[in-house]
Amino acid sequence: MTRPLRIGLLRLSDSAPVMIAHNAGLFAHHGLETELVVSPSWANIADGLVWKTLDAAIMFAPLAMMTSLGRRGHTSSLKPLKTLSYGGNTVILRGNNPLTGLWPGGEEGREAFEKWRATIGRRPRLSVVHMYSTHFLILKRFLLSIGVHMEHDVEIQVMPPPDIINALIEGAVDGGCVGPPWGTEACLRNLAFLAGGSETVMPCHIEKQLVVPEVVYDNHHVCHALVSALDDAMLPLHAVENRQSIAHDLSASLEKKGLDLPEEATLKALSGEDMAERTYYMRASGKKENVTWMLDDMLGLDWIDKEEYKILETKWNTSLSVPRSTNLETFK
Repeated sequence: MTRPLRIGLLRLSDSAPVMIAHNAGLFAHHGLETELVVSPSWANIADGLVWKTLDAAIMFAPLAMMTSLGRRGHTSSLKPLKTLSYGGNTVILRGNNPLTGLWPGGEEGREAFEKWRATIGRRPRLSVVHMYSTHFLILKRFLLSIGVHMEHDVEIQVMPPPDIINALIEGAVDGGCVGPPWGTEACLRNLAFLAGGSETVMPCHIEKQLVVPEVVYDNHHVCHALVSALDDAMLPLHAVENRQSIAHDLSASLEKKGLDLPEEATLKALSGEDMAERTYYMRASGKKENVTWMLDDMLGLDWIDKEEYKILETKWNTSLSVPRSTNLETFK
């Protein structure tokens, strides 16, 4: 008797394709029995893949790459199966914006930072969702664009995306780079303002991918069923008339098959209205993805060496190619 395929995810609106595929029976339609595991943090997601308590997971490329290289203490060969979302990360700062709108690069942005920092009265504390994240890379690039050095001018803390709301309320952090819809929610609640993000730093960059261990990747039937179901799930996400109902479904409690997300902020993340950072969902599978900018930054941060750069570039820039076929009996 086979067991369900366990897919890990966090409470984020860019988890929508997997939620739709599961709740609408699209995975089942393609012959898969699935179980969604809502994890509290990205560290839990990575550990789940390494220790085989998860069979697949939504993840950003840097963490998947570093986990695959064994940087989290145990080597686990991971592969990207499908890109789910692009962009959507927000750089938010608490207090009042010294400028009107998003911060420009260069001297004007630096002056805005200095005015804002003066209201904080100390070295600002900024959060990212994981050190090996696109959020870390986006934040670093944003700060460098205004002449601010992450290593010297700010303090970096790691916290799960939903936690930033209470952290801002309590004054534990002064902002950060966070995924949808939590940055937008902070702005809607007047806890922070939007200073930048994916659109200003690296528009439409790869954000979330469905990542699987090698044993799953080698299962022809499972991989193509997963990709087919997720392709089907992208269709309603592209229809403007569905955004309200999707946001409503994602705002439902976990017990009611939702992710307990703030509905208004989720809708804005789906639509990009009112200057909210928009999450883009793509249906096309098999296209090559550009991860060069991530690898360049990871090399510059000494996360990887040149040999590892080449290995990861090949692994992440190639389209899906399943080498051999097995069946669902893999999952027992």
